This record gives sequence, C-alpha cells and structure tokens, in this order.
Amino acid sequence: TCYNCQRKSIFINNQYVYPDIVAEEANSDMPESVKQLYNEAGLIYNKSPRAACALLRLAIDRLCNELGETDRDINKNIGALVKKGLPETVQKALDVVRVVGNKAVHPGQIAFDVDDKATATMLMRLLNIIVERMITEPKEIESLYQVLPESVKESIEKRDK
Repeated sequence: TCYNCQRKSIFINNQYVYPDIVAEEANSDMPESVKQLYNEAGLIYNKSPRAACALLRLAIDRLCNELGETDRDINKNIGALVKKGLPETVQKALDVVRVVGNKAVHPGQIAFDVDDKATATMLMRLLNIIVERMITEPKEIESLYQVLPESVKESIEKRDK
C-alpha cells in the first residue's frame, strides 16, 4: 500500500509494475491523432522506455502532418516548418524528439541510450512544449485579437498592407 495515496501498488524485484502511471498529461490542444500516441507512450514508458520513445517520435511525425507538412521525411517536414517561421527553440525541441526517437526506431544509428524512463519523460515534456508553442499560444493570441473592435482590426489590416 502506498504511503501517499493509500492505494495498492505492485513491485517485482524492486521494479514498479502496477498501476500504470502516465508521466505527464497531454496538452489539451494536442491534436487527437498525436494525443493517442502520446497517451500510449505515457502508459508504457515505465515498462518499455524504448517503445515509448519510438511512439513519441511517431507523434512528432503526426504533429508535423497536423501542422500542414506531409513529406514522408520528418526532417524535411521540420525544415519546412522552420521556413514558415517556426521558432528556433521549437525547432530544437522537435529535433531532440526526432533524433532520440530515431534511436529507438533504428537501433545502433545514434549514440543515445533511449532505454531509460528519464528520456521518455523528457520527450513527453518536449512534445507538450511544442504543442504549447505551435498550437495553444497562437490560438490564445487569436482569441484575444478577435475581441478587438472591428474598426481597430480594420486599421491594423490597412497598416499591414
């Protein structure tokens, strides 16, 4: 019995096995196709960090698709997003998830050890940061902009032509 929550938990040879713990909740603005992979990774990262990393890499691929990029090469999709104005910090986060996730998918190609929970947890955090910057923040800013009076928006549009 857990001293904190008073619920049952199971350890085998000092390895936690039950109940499943999700590392971090998905950002509520995460597209559903990405969220499904994220949540699956979150459920298995404790048992198979490598599989979780591979799923998170696939989630990044899907996120690029959701953001309008459709090339089969994830690296090209990230490059296209950079050309569209993707902030450098988000590009770096995408590349970290891509490169570390590739190690899980293609063993022996990149010198990262992806077989630990900390790596999977870091990738989940980065994916949430990427969604925050690429989806949540623009959505919130647009919502605030829409509150402006029409005359002010028209004035801004004239200025920007």
